[in-house]
Amino acid sequence: MSAGMGETMQTRAITSTLTARLSPTVPSASQTYEPLVRSALRQRLIHNIFAFSAAFTLVVCILFGGEDETNAFAGLLSPGTWAMACLKWSVGVLPVIAMRKVYLTSATTPATSPAKMLTNAIAKPSTRRCLAVYMSCTLMLIMLNLSSLTSEERENLRLNVFVKSRKHPYYLNGRLLFLILAQLWLAASFLLRNIMLDRFVFRWTKPLNPSELPFAPSNLLKLLLTMTLFTSFSSVVYSVVFGLSRVVVLPLLLKLPVVSSIVRPFIAHFAKGPWSLTLPILHWSLLVRSFMMGLVTVMSWEFAESLFDAYVPQPIKVGTLTADPNVTVVSGITTQDTVFAHFAYSELAELASDESTAGSARRTALFGDQKYSPTLWNVLARQSLLRLGQDYQTFLRRGAPVAPPVVVAPAASKPKDPPSTPLIRKAIFKAPRQSPLGSMLDSVSSDSELSKAAEAVAGEMEERANQMHIPELFRSVAPSSAAAPAANAVLAKPTSSIVSSFIAQLGARRWDLVVDRCPAWLKESTIRWNNWFYRERLNKVVEVCLPNRELDALIIEALSHFVCASLSEDRYGVVQRDIPRILEAFLSFLSAIEEYQIEVNAKYTPPTPDELSQCGTKILEEKEMMRIEVARAGDVLVVVSDALKTGVANISRTFGDKLVAFKFPPRTARKLQSFVDYT
Repeated sequence: MSAGMGETMQTRAITSTLTARLSPTVPSASQTYEPLVRSALRQRLIHNIFAFSAAFTLVVCILFGGEDETNAFAGLLSPGTWAMACLKWSVGVLPVIAMRKVYLTSATTPATSPAKMLTNAIAKPSTRRCLAVYMSCTLMLIMLNLSSLTSEERENLRLNVFVKSRKHPYYLNGRLLFLILAQLWLAASFLLRNIMLDRFVFRWTKPLNPSELPFAPSNLLKLLLTMTLFTSFSSVVYSVVFGLSRVVVLPLLLKLPVVSSIVRPFIAHFAKGPWSLTLPILHWSLLVRSFMMGLVTVMSWEFAESLFDAYVPQPIKVGTLTADPNVTVVSGITTQDTVFAHFAYSELAELASDESTAGSARRTALFGDQKYSPTLWNVLARQSLLRLGQDYQTFLRRGAPVAPPVVVAPAASKPKDPPSTPLIRKAIFKAPRQSPLGSMLDSVSSDSELSKAAEAVAGEMEERANQMHIPELFRSVAPSSAAAPAANAVLAKPTSSIVSSFIAQLGARRWDLVVDRCPAWLKESTIRWNNWFYRERLNKVVEVCLPNRELDALIIEALSHFVCASLSEDRYGVVQRDIPRILEAFLSFLSAIEEYQIEVNAKYTPPTPDELSQCGTKILEEKEMMRIEVARAGDVLVVVSDALKTGVANISRTFGDKLVAFKFPPRTARKLQSFVDYT
């Protein structure tokens, strides 16, 4: 402040450019990577899956659904055929593709038998929605197929809603009912097939050759044969179930008091007339029409599903579409969705093994990045080792979920008693002297000291008598005192438990009588079906232990190639600091897999020559089944074990004697030494 001028002067600090600035973090996958992958998947869905499935539906309509099936070229030029094909694809195939896209998941089903897989699927709400979608599409296709019939075909097939009867005008047409129920049964069977194939789970596949695509001639022929067999088997089972329901279920339904009055005006005529094996032959044209309609439907669905399985899991390269491809791809591995992680690690594995000049320049830029905190390599190494560690722990638990932490409730502290003066509850005055007569009466009373002593002596004598050995001759006339309570306990047994046990025994006896009256071939078939449905598969057990084996193999491949390339491209040595951790993670995982492989292989023992000559066919079949399952289990384990062996071998071959500069735990060092000696 200047006193002479009367003016106030304000001082301001000089800003400095030496202040520390926080480095930005690697952007999240939802901001950079996932939108690009979603856009690429959308393009595949429109240009590959939608286009090819619509073309297939058009071809099927021309070959099987035209008015004049003998002239395919005329059907190709007919606008009605194109319009009908578009309608069928829109209402019958497009909803199925959309449903597959919505319910696609990366979490594998932890089921080791068909029974557990079916139980898990029924417990999911998505299964009921999928069944509703399949049946809705089936009903729409039935309406379109019936509307496209000519008047002559309608007259021959007799597919009216009600029968032509003046006396009973509301009787439903059995032929139409048979056709509709057959298509709905086929839709439910197709969903059951997808459940058994675990088709709603994302399956990672390597790049396919043109000969492996669904529209290749060999695959089309395989599709036709598979769906023909599937439709034939489903139609036979449906015909048997339909006949049994007419013979058994329908009469019972018509005897129910309330239900009978509701359904009798519509289906009472179905109970009239016999059901024989010659009845389907009389309606052969209806059976052929139902079979062809179902075959066309399931072929269209299966082709669309095959397109989805082929095109969606293919690798996607989106890093080169951005200004900084390394940041985009590294941010992609931070996603929580395993599907996007597959695509990100696939692109990273290709970058790590790229031997071109552009690939070397990208790797050098990735290793030398100092723009982000933590750096790109630190994010890559940390996320990769974290995923491997989680899958390693899952493998050690043999696929069991993580046990929740046990919360121990803190012990309630007992409040301290407040200080108080103790109360004296005894007489403080001297008792008056008792008379001789009173003392004598007290001595013979029940609570006197003399009575207590007598009771103690009697108890001791009874205990010794119980311990003494009584000859068998006197046991019948000298029952123990414990016999009466035992008898009372038997009499006191509740009557309800006796009745329930009797009912259970009666039910088991009735089941035994039914089984005894069954023919031998039916018993054997039932036992085989029960074993197939409930038996746990060894290869499925191993798959539960390694649910993300394809992703683990990609992570191992990418890390090992990056470590090998860092010897000549890492200028600052940021990768070398993580080599001990990477090798320790690889070798620990490999040791655990090799130990489990030995355990799995021990479950199968080849039959000896004596067993081949003496054992029955059933035992040999069980051994052969176990051999197949052990081989399949080995194929599951080899996905990760081969990647680990290749990665460790490449690192030890690249670094050689330079690995001496790193420090490893003794177990890891011994395991690594074997690779160094071999290479």
